[in-house]
Amino acid sequence: MKPFWQTTTGVFTLTSLLITAPLSHASIEQQRKQFLQAETYLKQNKSQSFKKARKALADYPLAPYLDYQYELKRLYKSNSANISVFIKKYPELPIADRLNRTWLNHLARNSKWETYRKHYRNHPITSVHYQCQQQTALLNGNSKQKEAALYQAPKLWMVSNSQPTTCDTLFKAWMATGRPTSNEASQRFWMSVEQNEIKLARYLTKKIKDKKQKQQAELFWKLYNSPELVNGSTLNKIDKAQRPIAAAIAYKRWYRKQPITATQTWIKKRDGLMPQVDQDKVSLYMGERLNWTYHSQAIKLSKQLDPEYRIEELTERRIRNALAKQDWKTVLEATNHLNEEEKKDSKWQYWSLIAERHLKPETDQKEKIAEVAKDRSFYGFLAAELNQSPFQLNAKSDAVTQEQLDELAKLPAAARAGELFKLGRLTEANREWRLALSQMDEQQKNLAGYLANSWGWHLQAIINAAKTERWDHIDLRFPYPHAKLFKEHALKNDLDLSFPVAIARQESAFLFNATSRVGARGLMQLMPQTAKLTAKKHEVPYKKNAELDKPEINITLGSAYLGDMLKKFDNNPAYAAAAYNAGPHRVTKWLKQRGDLPLDIWIETIPFKETRKYVQSVLAFRVIYDRLEGRQASLLNDKQIAMLAVNQSKKTAL
Repeated sequence: MKPFWQTTTGVFTLTSLLITAPLSHASIEQQRKQFLQAETYLKQNKSQSFKKARKALADYPLAPYLDYQYELKRLYKSNSANISVFIKKYPELPIADRLNRTWLNHLARNSKWETYRKHYRNHPITSVHYQCQQQTALLNGNSKQKEAALYQAPKLWMVSNSQPTTCDTLFKAWMATGRPTSNEASQRFWMSVEQNEIKLARYLTKKIKDKKQKQQAELFWKLYNSPELVNGSTLNKIDKAQRPIAAAIAYKRWYRKQPITATQTWIKKRDGLMPQVDQDKVSLYMGERLNWTYHSQAIKLSKQLDPEYRIEELTERRIRNALAKQDWKTVLEATNHLNEEEKKDSKWQYWSLIAERHLKPETDQKEKIAEVAKDRSFYGFLAAELNQSPFQLNAKSDAVTQEQLDELAKLPAAARAGELFKLGRLTEANREWRLALSQMDEQQKNLAGYLANSWGWHLQAIINAAKTERWDHIDLRFPYPHAKLFKEHALKNDLDLSFPVAIARQESAFLFNATSRVGARGLMQLMPQTAKLTAKKHEVPYKKNAELDKPEINITLGSAYLGDMLKKFDNNPAYAAAAYNAGPHRVTKWLKQRGDLPLDIWIETIPFKETRKYVQSVLAFRVIYDRLEGRQASLLNDKQIAMLAVNQSKKTAL
């Protein structure tokens, strides 16, 4: 039996699907169910039922998605006219672009080059993949079209990175004409080398035929394979134009082999090798790694790499290394050399004060520490803790009415985004939300976060607050969904009530089905294996990974695992948060290496930038949620406060 879209009686066009039906009085919840049922009818090839359901949903925000799915379903029987009808009907919708891409790929796979050429001309896509498919389509046309394709080939070929495989046919035809020339190959070779596209550079070396140009490439490979030769005459044999590129790569590779020798040689010979901005990149590369590994010569060599503190990122690395060594003179000197904007950061204000405290214990710092304590941040809260002053939230909010939100929700793209979110189709929801924001004025954008929050889409509310720079709008930035679950499992696992919710806020911004690039899932971003082991240990029913998308399961297991980490690491929330993020084995290693450091220094010198920020954010979020809930808030307990750097000085009272 043929599917309905192939039968004589079953064929119907997109135009017929777009027949206007009377507005339905069904509730939005009923329409949502009808939409899902219509999708089912389409999958089951139930023609009449699908047509009837589609007409009944004419005023439902996601009705275009049924038309889109219909076109996909009959793609191999469709034509460019049908696709164009859809694109013209819904020109701004993300699914119009997706259908266009799908159609073009379908035509290319089936070598329908004439149709491809005509359709692409009407609905072009600028990405290289489709440009190359269009040139392939032209290659399969008449002589004039083939000539046009070959004319475009060098423009697509002459880039520093590898192009998609869809360009191979075009490039093969172009190369059959005797291209690239040696000059072209040499030019692209050095472009790829500069971008560290080494695999591509090796391939291009074979295309260089000119003797001198070949020799230049071989000199580069000589330096690449034996980078210490950069200290000899080899570098000077490379043409002046390419010498900075070769020198930068060689010194970086030499550093990986012999960090101290390479750095010392670089300091002596860098002047004149390349422009200052490129010198700074190599100096930063070496200095960052020396300080990141807390090398014994890092502080000394950093002074030589950047004696005038011009390289901001390196200055920050130098401060952390000096903190690890409790070299307060270097800490104070380096913080004083930060740019004016960085000096305002509560982090560096705090460390400048602590350094001064150690060097000049008689100095009265009450006013300065009180100023830092005004900041709503980890270091602001740390200063408030030391100053025994209230934590400052500096909260603001907008007066938003339900009528305003209802009006905003009527915008077609916003309505589609909301429905897609409620259906759990986050990829599509995000596309529509971006479209909605692009169509809003400033006032509407300011309301958009509140609309997302009303749907439970807290991630977008948090992003909206950041994009509109409303950092003090705590109601947008710190929602508290599933409060009962979080509190229940915090108590069950001997956690502060705010701890698991702070973890979830940092991990997923409360996106229930969030999935990380490494496979962590759900609100508290648990790895499936961790969830399995935690479930077994705590006797929690748990069968499959998909269950981690359920808030009740995720919060149960996430809170239990967080409780395990807290017990493992001496009830210290900083260590527990670090273990939750980076793994307990790493925290054990870091404590073994630097566990004797004051707690605030240990946190600031966590090797992983992500984990360092994570710990500071989670500790600060605990305070914010406690304050929002009207609970007594504290960043650290008395035992942990005693572990701070200020309490290692001669005078501890601030």
